[in-house]
Amino acid sequence: MPGARIRLAALLLAIATPLFAVAPAGRPSDDPLCDSICDARRFHVEESTLKAKELFERARTEAAGVQPHQALDIENYRIDIHINSAGRTIQGTVTITFHPTAPLGQLRLRLHPALNMSGAFLDGTILSTINRRGSNVTLAFAPELLPSSRHEIAVSYGGSPVTSSGLGGGILFASHAGVPSATTLSEPFDSYAWWPCVDDVDDKATLDMILTVPSGMIGASNGILQEVLNNPDGTQSYLWRESYPIANYLISANVTNYASFSDTYSALNGSTTMPVNYYVYPESLQSATGNVQAVPDMIRYFAELCGEYPFIDEKYGMVAFPWGGGMEHQTLTSMGDAFLGRSGNFEAIYAHELAHQWWGDEVTCGTWNDIWLNEGFATYFEVLWIARSNGLSESDVISQYDDGAYNGYLGGSVYVTNANKPFADTGAIYDKGAWVLHMLRHVVGEAAFWQGLADYRQAHAYGNATTDDLRHAFEAAYGRSLAWFFDEWVYTSKRPIYSLASSQGGSALTVTLTQKQKHLVRRRSEQRDTYIMPVDLTLHYQDGSAETRSVWNDRRIQTFILPVNQDVAAVGLDEDHWILKVVR
Repeated sequence: MPGARIRLAALLLAIATPLFAVAPAGRPSDDPLCDSICDARRFHVEESTLKAKELFERARTEAAGVQPHQALDIENYRIDIHINSAGRTIQGTVTITFHPTAPLGQLRLRLHPALNMSGAFLDGTILSTINRRGSNVTLAFAPELLPSSRHEIAVSYGGSPVTSSGLGGGILFASHAGVPSATTLSEPFDSYAWWPCVDDVDDKATLDMILTVPSGMIGASNGILQEVLNNPDGTQSYLWRESYPIANYLISANVTNYASFSDTYSALNGSTTMPVNYYVYPESLQSATGNVQAVPDMIRYFAELCGEYPFIDEKYGMVAFPWGGGMEHQTLTSMGDAFLGRSGNFEAIYAHELAHQWWGDEVTCGTWNDIWLNEGFATYFEVLWIARSNGLSESDVISQYDDGAYNGYLGGSVYVTNANKPFADTGAIYDKGAWVLHMLRHVVGEAAFWQGLADYRQAHAYGNATTDDLRHAFEAAYGRSLAWFFDEWVYTSKRPIYSLASSQGGSALTVTLTQKQKHLVRRRSEQRDTYIMPVDLTLHYQDGSAETRSVWNDRRIQTFILPVNQDVAAVGLDEDHWILKVVR
């Protein structure tokens, strides 16, 4: 969040005043850049704060968090679900196709206690040994299932799903213009609130979704719509298939009387076209149609930077849902109805969620400790879009994503230490995560940065990656170790504090750079009180000209002698905003 606002203050402001009505302190409210960034900041704050609040609410009644890894590989989820949006009930069967990776005597599922189980079958045979305690369901096998053998578990279930006052995970039942709706939100640990699942972010599978909805409603989900069936009871079944591997928390089901419209994205190869589909509330159709005009251009811009859109054989889309943020469900982003249904410029928000299709959906964080690989990446590419669409420098834009405080909104550790609370620190995983990429770009240089990013994507496409995987990709492109960089910027809280003194004697300019921060760099065994960084010094000459020199700063107090051929009036430190810092 720009200016001096912190997360809580911004959230209270967003609640107490009309959304998007107030510009950051010290900037005029009619500044388009200010408005765009302010909207994005509030969006991130509300999105992640709602996720954190939902986890808190749910934790008061049961444990929700990382499920231990199991010795199996899921190949496909088949979710056959009937959603009654008016009655707020669901009924369905989930079939999980998998193979064990070691002898497997039991399989552990999660299903919310508000939902009943009516049966479980292994390869068509009913299972008699089922242990259910709270949300945890254990299915026992005798004899054990052998490694690499292929099996299907089918679980029938239903009931009235529980959500957290419309803020939290599972199915969000609501209404618009008097029409009931049902949409889903599962990140990070709430898939189990609407379907029985193995909750492992590191185990992706393909998806078949059979979404049965009441008469007059539309069912929207991931992937490609295969067929719409008219059922004897007047309901309709929408058959969707996601052929690309998908993490369970990215699976989405949406039901209401959507008005739909489409656009087209032309791929980089010049011949392939892909539909860009929108599902919005009918009363919002006019505003939504105007709001999303730039989305195909966004897809192309990110494809030019990162490589082709990862789900080019399917679609990209957005669907309205009753939430204060957005959620990057694979191929179909769920977008808060305020960001689709009101007239305005919400491009920063659209760009953020679109960027997730590469960074979060195709390459998904390997653990919830690594959530910054999703959110920090999406925030940085949001910055790149704002800069591009407004004709501004990327450094000037990202400088607005900083409160300037030593231990303020961005004061936390980018790497999450408690994987059960991945959204506890918005500023670190979103904004500081974006700064990490920005600083890394300056350290390794343009060519190595984009090469490292391409290598990282290629190595982990349609799979998962950790922070170490990212470091290794960039080290290979850079040609040397980056452990020092990751230690100080990813694993360490706060930021450096610099002070600068200079004096000139003839043709020699003496510059002394001092670091004054009081914390230590984590994981590092030497120079633990020092940030190692290239630091840009801008020499402002008496005649009004200026030039920038870069120095390698790896000492707490370090003096540099710079040759000059004219009188220096002043020396600026990192004026192009390549370091997240405080200058005193």
